[in-house]
Amino acid sequence: MRFGLILAAGRGGRFGSPKQRMMLSGHPLALWSILAFEQCPEVDLIVMVADEGNVEFFEHEIKQRGIEKVEAVIPGGAERLDSLKAGLKVLPPQGFVAVHDGARPFVRAEEIARGFHVVQTKGPAIYAIPATDTLKQVKDNLVVETIPRECVYQAQTPQFFGLPILMEALAKAEAEGFIGTDEASYVERLGERIHIIPGRAENLKVTFRRDLELAEELLAAGTCP
Repeated sequence: MRFGLILAAGRGGRFGSPKQRMMLSGHPLALWSILAFEQCPEVDLIVMVADEGNVEFFEHEIKQRGIEKVEAVIPGGAERLDSLKAGLKVLPPQGFVAVHDGARPFVRAEEIARGFHVVQTKGPAIYAIPATDTLKQVKDNLVVETIPRECVYQAQTPQFFGLPILMEALAKAEAEGFIGTDEASYVERLGERIHIIPGRAENLKVTFRRDLELAEELLAAGTCP
């Protein structure tokens, strides 16, 4: 089976407030991702991880919109890793999962389908876009070196894994006290090769308030979703 795991339990520290319920053209921000996974024929079930105070809110919103694939909306934890582990506990140990940030509203159903095809035929895969700016490694506010940008990509979500591999990777990380910044960083430590699927700049993550304004502008221009 193929599962969508939507992580939407962030506290929105950089945004200034919890952002998952902020309205974006008639839908709460995190619902945009749910709708894309709902519309993807390759997705069998969806689990959403929300802040504990938002679980009932999203259950109501999902029911009101007639969304059928959501198996559960469950409370997350203080950190992304806690929410990821909470979501995986609801899923069976076999199958494939697409882990997605609920703050990335413009993922497309066809991108989800493509990701599942890659993970099932080649192995773990993530969406990413090439870095376009000159990158500097900095220490104590001083440049240490310039990093060749040709070799650097900006990771996005969804990220796709076989469930046994992802669970093994998290168990290893927990045993070693490692905390990653995305799901692929855990799987990489198993020695697994992560395949890159070309992403889109429009698959933006709403981190700051200006990002929400930009998302509205993209919708108004017809560029997204």
